[in-house]
Amino acid sequence: MATRKDIAEKAGVSVSVVSRALNNSGYVDAHKREIILEAARELGYRQNPIAVSLATKRTGQILFFCKDLKNAFNVELYEGMIETARKNNYMVVLSGEIDFSRIRTLMVDGVIFPNEVHTQEYLNNEGKNFLFPVVTASYGGGYSFARAVPRINCDLYKGMMEELRYLQNRGHRKIAFACPYLPKSAFGLDARISGWLDFFGTAGKELDRYYICVSRYALPDDPRALRFNEEQLLEDGRKVFLAEDFFSKGRFAAQLFCERKCDATAVVCFNDEMAQGFCRQLRENGLEVPEDVSVAGFDDTYANRYAVRRPTTLALNPKLQGQKCVEVLLDVINGRRVKNTTEIPFRLVEGETVKDLRKQ
Repeated sequence: MATRKDIAEKAGVSVSVVSRALNNSGYVDAHKREIILEAARELGYRQNPIAVSLATKRTGQILFFCKDLKNAFNVELYEGMIETARKNNYMVVLSGEIDFSRIRTLMVDGVIFPNEVHTQEYLNNEGKNFLFPVVTASYGGGYSFARAVPRINCDLYKGMMEELRYLQNRGHRKIAFACPYLPKSAFGLDARISGWLDFFGTAGKELDRYYICVSRYALPDDPRALRFNEEQLLEDGRKVFLAEDFFSKGRFAAQLFCERKCDATAVVCFNDEMAQGFCRQLRENGLEVPEDVSVAGFDDTYANRYAVRRPTTLALNPKLQGQKCVEVLLDVINGRRVKNTTEIPFRLVEGETVKDLRKQ
């Protein structure tokens, strides 16, 4: 195998100059650097990644913690990360198990979290005394973190408001919301929930009537909700977060919608995966979308192309969000100043799952 000494002899320079050129550390004349890199290519030189990491204090890897690998939104988020990382000679390592205790042992330069909930959980536990470069995808929830973390934000509060106005403008007055979570949790309020509650000022009876929550905390006596556990304690005491089956949650929400004989003419679902499950169960219960019930969602991922009818949804552009997550994280790693919040635009996509009641 070729060594740095071989490269130095071929390029006519010292070994120390070769090291600076290959590690991209310290000054090397541009012309001389090109001669060194060409000599390395001709000799088939391969750097030892561990040695490079020790020399540069960089691994060339960042970690994306994401438990919901079946969710098309997260797949597109990851694709955006890969694109930007590649352009910067980085690799994005994906972990499908949210186990914060492992961060200290991994050879990565920084971490991207998929949402504010997991970011807050990390900062309140492992991240208290372990100051590691962290960036989070954010969705307008207004979470308060123990320390400053850059957010790549798509404001779903405003998005929910726009979607509800769209439905109202098409004659819908009774609009339900199908959601996996309680209106309030230990972490805070999801922006979609806040938007829906503020839009209608819903409380008391109205909340019970039109807020279709499939959480086991909302339905402690319903065995159908028990399969939606969100975390698990392992034998060694570690807590891991489990993947969520939003499609099944959507089916369950539709079943509750029918059992309760909800009179809403439209239903907004937490995301498109849940909306697809909702539509499937309605159809099995003898109801058609949008003839009997209109349905809208959030995300607009590539998975929507497989739907029988194109969903009406709010496009969140997860690929762009993933790209920005990597850009900002690399800036943090390299000591550059970054904004606290980087905004990602959204847009409403008119599909075929909302009926215009004004035309009746």
